[in-house]
Amino acid sequence: MSFPPKYSLSSSKLGELLQALFIVLLLCFSNQSLASSEVTKTDETPKTVTAKPEPQNTESEVKDKTQPEKKKDENTSQANTDEIVDDKAEPSVDESESNTDDSELDSSIDETGEGDIEQQEIAEQNDEDIQYEPQPINSEYLTDDSLEKFEQEFYILQDKVASLSRSADDYEELYSRIRPVIADKTAQLYEKVKHKNVDLRLLTQVRNDEEFIELFSRAREIKNFYLLRNKIFAEATDEFRELLTSTKLNGINEAKLEFEYVRLQVLVILKASFQRVIEIPERFQLAPVDIFINLVMIFIAIVVLKKWRVWAKVGLPQWRQKILAVRPRTSGRMKAARAIWYFENTRTPIEWLIFINFILKSIDIVQIPILIEVISTLTLWICLTYFAFSFLSKMIERGKQNVLKNITKKQSASLKVAVWWVGWYKLSFELTDIFIANGTIYSWLETVFLLLLLPVYIFFILQWRSDCFNYIDEERDAPELIKKLITERKGVKGFIFANVALVFVVYFVASKVFLSLISKVESGRRITAEIYRKKLLNDNTELLEKTKSAASLYPDIYKILIDSNNSNVTSVFKGPVDKVMKMLENKERSHIAITGERGIGKTQFLQDLAKQHGKAIILNCTEDFSDILKSTKDQLGLDGDNIKTSEIVKAIKEQEIDLILLDNCHRLLTAEASGQREIRRLYGWINELKGLALWVLTFDSSSWSLLNALGIATGFFSSNIQLKNWSEDQISELFEQRCKEAEIKIDFGQLIIPRQLADIEDDSIESRNKSGIYRIIWGYADGNPAVACRAFADSIIYNEGKLVAKLPISPNGKIIENFDINSLLVLRVLCQFGRCSVNDIVKNLRLHGLVVNSALAACVAQGIVEQVNGRYQITWFWFRTASKYLARQNLLTR
Repeated sequence: MSFPPKYSLSSSKLGELLQALFIVLLLCFSNQSLASSEVTKTDETPKTVTAKPEPQNTESEVKDKTQPEKKKDENTSQANTDEIVDDKAEPSVDESESNTDDSELDSSIDETGEGDIEQQEIAEQNDEDIQYEPQPINSEYLTDDSLEKFEQEFYILQDKVASLSRSADDYEELYSRIRPVIADKTAQLYEKVKHKNVDLRLLTQVRNDEEFIELFSRAREIKNFYLLRNKIFAEATDEFRELLTSTKLNGINEAKLEFEYVRLQVLVILKASFQRVIEIPERFQLAPVDIFINLVMIFIAIVVLKKWRVWAKVGLPQWRQKILAVRPRTSGRMKAARAIWYFENTRTPIEWLIFINFILKSIDIVQIPILIEVISTLTLWICLTYFAFSFLSKMIERGKQNVLKNITKKQSASLKVAVWWVGWYKLSFELTDIFIANGTIYSWLETVFLLLLLPVYIFFILQWRSDCFNYIDEERDAPELIKKLITERKGVKGFIFANVALVFVVYFVASKVFLSLISKVESGRRITAEIYRKKLLNDNTELLEKTKSAASLYPDIYKILIDSNNSNVTSVFKGPVDKVMKMLENKERSHIAITGERGIGKTQFLQDLAKQHGKAIILNCTEDFSDILKSTKDQLGLDGDNIKTSEIVKAIKEQEIDLILLDNCHRLLTAEASGQREIRRLYGWINELKGLALWVLTFDSSSWSLLNALGIATGFFSSNIQLKNWSEDQISELFEQRCKEAEIKIDFGQLIIPRQLADIEDDSIESRNKSGIYRIIWGYADGNPAVACRAFADSIIYNEGKLVAKLPISPNGKIIENFDINSLLVLRVLCQFGRCSVNDIVKNLRLHGLVVNSALAACVAQGIVEQVNGRYQITWFWFRTASKYLARQNLLTR
């Protein structure tokens, strides 16, 4: 069943709640008494009429005298009709007794008529006090197709309201005719089910018993009537909904109607459950397999639960001790041991929740869906609430949590009361959804829980406001506006400001938890660094101004930090190195391409390979292939200028070299039209030496994409190993190694770094600031170690005789954004080919030399491009910013 939106009471109705609850109890009691008396009266009257069917004159006389009551007899319930049929089967009495009873019948009919008139007058008087008046029941609405008629009328009205040809107020008139029908049908079915002879057994259902089918169809019809009622509530005006969900007489009547339906459902559940449990032996004789399987499943579930509880009592502590016995005790092991301890002490509700849900989902003997849904809901919220209560109690008992240390008994009580409030809140509304959906009872429950929340919330604020104030005082990232607001801490203002402080604390803790969660992945840490970059600049403005004239690092220290061969993070290349070493073990003699962006560590990768495998040579490529031949001759120890290929083959075999490493092969690919010549010469030379060794060649990512586009690399390489960007931990480890090698100690304490950027357990400012600076640099460099090391070295200065860390400076990306297309094309060529001359760029872009020179001059003036050995290349400072912007403009593949 789909439910309409929740209906809440307005604030003006809250004062009437206690009076309304009293009225509900009174009306429910009086209604039950009235219903009992009416049932008794209805049972007796037909018996008097039907007990004397034989005499002809008596029958006509009774017919004449009971003519005014004909319409009433047509609307009697199905339960009374069944009783009339049973009474007709009784033996008749003699004529004398019949005549005597006829006279008594006349007087009883007269008395009944007078009583009906009096009850009608009382009902009319009561209706005058009610703002909303339901219409009398029309006999045609009690027919079997009344639901379809009302539904058709509702959908027609809905279409007319949507087309603005009718008003939403017309739903009120429609409901005034539906409500009496719902009430009457609910009462009829309740009396029918309440009869002691009603049969709700599963065997009766399987045999398609007519009485059971009738009951089932009636129950389904009433359910659909209440569904239609909810749809009307959803479409009607707000004033109409508020009236029927209020604590006025209208709302009380609607709550009474809903209560009758709930009472009907509970009666059906209880009776059906009892009868279907009692019939299990009979069902077992007819279909023993299913019941036997269910009983076996119950037995297995009980045994498993018992065995688990016995093992958990001893096994969980032993498991925890084994984890703690491992040395060293890392933070991960400590967290695992702590989690096991909490589970060990709070496992009971979780065990019962799993056990009961298994029983409900796997075993269904009574086959009553609503019963399973009710039990499942009760189990879920009671177990979850008890688990939360137990977990919170153990956290307080442990007393070592950052949030709950030094907690008082009243603070502990406020947390526990809040937990139970949430649990009962969810349980009550879930059960209401199951039985009656959203309506008057739902609205009343919502108001009751809001009223109960008020003292809970006040008690919670009073116990925690001093801690919230202290937290803001100690938190350096707290906004100044918040600190100014909480100056008044006593009285009514103090209570109001305590709410503000609590909201800030919740926001701050939630944001920290969220950022720590997303920081578990690389992309999340980049987002964190970007979010707080502007805040960092604003918070550290004073330090930046003070250190503008500070001296930079000494050249030798700077050299170690940006380019050192003695520091190496082995975890970066472990996977690729192992893959190449495995190929060497298998005696493979193929060609491998190692790709990665500029500065990612391709040269370091080849050096690691050479260290692990001694029988290898490293050749560094330049723009001229002849330099490779010269380098090969020198490393093999060959004399002479013109060295033949046969001599190289002989030297490789004699020296047993089976691994040849070529670095920076992309430099052989130049920007001019015939720029493929040198790299094709390299391929031809390698083919002449084929079968002698395993060849490993490195390329920049941008050049590798161009080689694939030109088809030069197709079919030549057996595999391609791409070096990935470094993680934050790997960059941090590299910084620590470089600082240790340079023998420097850096002061990070003068910076102001938000806590959200440092998700470490250490609370010291020095450690948090260091972690925050490392993350900022790593995020800016996007995991490129060459860019990161230069940014790290540039962020260290001499101030007052010691090395101090300042915020790393990043390029102003708006400079490149303002460049024209020609300048961007020049930058693209430099990114693709690395180092290029002016002539190479002119031939590649087919632009005039003056245009290229003008673009290069603008880039050099901004520090974006530098000149090295007569060729131009993008500076390290601008490399990341330029490549990202060109990729966003679809001018470069990343």
